[in-house]
Amino acid sequence: MLEIAKIVKPQGIKGEVKAIPSTNVVEVFSNLQECLVGNRTMHIQHIAFRQGFLYIKFKEVQTRNDAELERGKAIYIEKSLLENIKDEEDFFVEDLIGMVVYDDKGDMVGQIINILNYGASDILVFEKEHREFQAPFVKYVFYRDGDTLIARADKLKEVLI
Repeated sequence: MLEIAKIVKPQGIKGEVKAIPSTNVVEVFSNLQECLVGNRTMHIQHIAFRQGFLYIKFKEVQTRNDAELERGKAIYIEKSLLENIKDEEDFFVEDLIGMVVYDDKGDMVGQIINILNYGASDILVFEKEHREFQAPFVKYVFYRDGDTLIARADKLKEVLI
């Protein structure tokens, strides 16, 4: 199972919830009919993507009080659903965590220990020699080479946080 969103709060009085997507492959939401919320299978009545948030109405959730019970829960789908529609350049978060990244000169950048999202882009959190640092996960800095992630050394120096 793969986490695709996290419910942040109820939206309105008819049981709709507001969620933060955990994937940049938004096409997965267009044909989604069911998912796992916590440990319960839920059926999607309708879903909308607005201003970076998902607004979801589940058939099993009828009131604001019902929706309140779902606050903070993760939404999961089978990983195979995303495999078919993701761009070949995309990685799953679970594939990136723990990955050791090298730059295009062969020097180790560090090991990815976390991925943060503040809205504009994902932020990769690296650890190297017991020190943490961050860099935005953007295409002009990072590129894919098979199953590995490579950093452009000159660009990485410009964006390190």
